[in-house]
Amino acid sequence: MIQFNLISGFLGSGKTTLLQNLLTELAPKHKIAVIQNEFAPTGFDGKELKRTNDDFHLVEINNGSVFCVCQLGSFEKTMLELIEVHQPEMIFLEASGLADPISIIELLDMPSLANKVRLNQIVSMVDAPNFVKGLNKLIRFKHQLMIADTIIVNKTDLFTADLNDINQQIKELNPYATIEKTSYAKVNWEAICQSNTGKAAAQYQGHASGGRPEELNACVLRSHNKIEELKLLLFVKELQEICPRIKGYVNLCNGSVLMVNSVFNNLQTQIIYNYVGPSEIIAFGHKLNVITLRKLFKKYTE
Repeated sequence: MIQFNLISGFLGSGKTTLLQNLLTELAPKHKIAVIQNEFAPTGFDGKELKRTNDDFHLVEINNGSVFCVCQLGSFEKTMLELIEVHQPEMIFLEASGLADPISIIELLDMPSLANKVRLNQIVSMVDAPNFVKGLNKLIRFKHQLMIADTIIVNKTDLFTADLNDINQQIKELNPYATIEKTSYAKVNWEAICQSNTGKAAAQYQGHASGGRPEELNACVLRSHNKIEELKLLLFVKELQEICPRIKGYVNLCNGSVLMVNSVFNNLQTQIIYNYVGPSEIIAFGHKLNVITLRKLFKKYTE
């Protein structure tokens, strides 16, 4: 299974610089492909990546978001060609700063891709000096933070206020993400991959029968149905039987939004604020599919 990593973040947060650093760290040891997605008709960032490091395969998808329905067929074809021709070990997708990234998990659940690609990390980049502006202007920026496994607070050398204020606001949106503070997008990728998602997958594979690791695939549940908190806990408890990793945010009947974070039987929940949108849950399981996920949720919302 090819490791798939999503890098999101508001415009100018340092996503391309992060990729440059990761290629320097990882390209000598791994066969890497990078997919860059921009809304503009032509891509500047791809040229910049190739200028600084040519030891990887680049795919550019411009003039629209890969998360848009109109691009689904094109994205699937691009991914299959990339896998067949170049056979990478790791794929990094740099999403447009305007993208709402939750849909990428749904794309990876396509039958043609589900047995070839495994979601590894969702990383969101934060531009520290412009954090408040981005947070107040775009709902999508909040969604990028809320769905991330790791949030990288970048450009801290240019930030003159208290970083703890940014840390607190991030924790209110996503209390379970790992937060890395840095300048010039310098991070240690191996350390980042020790997030809850990575640990759950590794532990699950370690418990697989027959001595051969069974891969986890990820499915997304989106629903406008609200649920009682007690029934949500029952839903998660039943889902835990087949899913070692569950994360997301759910609209409750009382008007609150509850974030859930589950690794095996360990469940953490927390009320979050200022979220507008449907309930979105990502579940990682062996041979999991979205139909099973929807049926189970419907069982507790009817």
